[in-house]
Amino acid sequence: MWYFIRPDAVSALEDPKVIEALPRYVDVVKNKKLAKFRICRLIPVEISGDESTEELWNIHKKLINEYIKLEKELDEGKPIPLETPKFSLLHLKATIAQRIMRSCILCERRCMKNREKGELGYCKVGKEMLVSSYFDHMGEEPEIVPSFTVYDF
Repeated sequence: MWYFIRPDAVSALEDPKVIEALPRYVDVVKNKKLAKFRICRLIPVEISGDESTEELWNIHKKLINEYIKLEKELDEGKPIPLETPKFSLLHLKATIAQRIMRSCILCERRCMKNREKGELGYCKVGKEMLVSSYFDHMGEEPEIVPSFTVYDF
């Protein structure tokens, strides 16, 4: 549907610079590979909900290797698991993000404001924000590459 609204975007998918810079994105748009969030939904996770944020991060860290292996297998054309687990790596990521919202450390200022309750930190973003764009940023200082960049309105 997006190609009707932005037909110019279709030609970008054939641009060698775009293909070199964003190969997975191009393959996902062309239905050659699964998006990373869809792969995360295939990895089962068992937690009680009583774990600390640190424990959740440890579980996440252990599952990343499983994610990498599954992504590689799927990219090579191996069959997709038919059952989607009740609670997945994607759910775990959302749970961790929700915890971060309760004591915000998303930017370098680490204000620790409870954005779930509408508290505003230095950035003045509370529980909700409008996002104009977001992406993995591969430029600038090598120490922070890649970084995830979000622009709000």
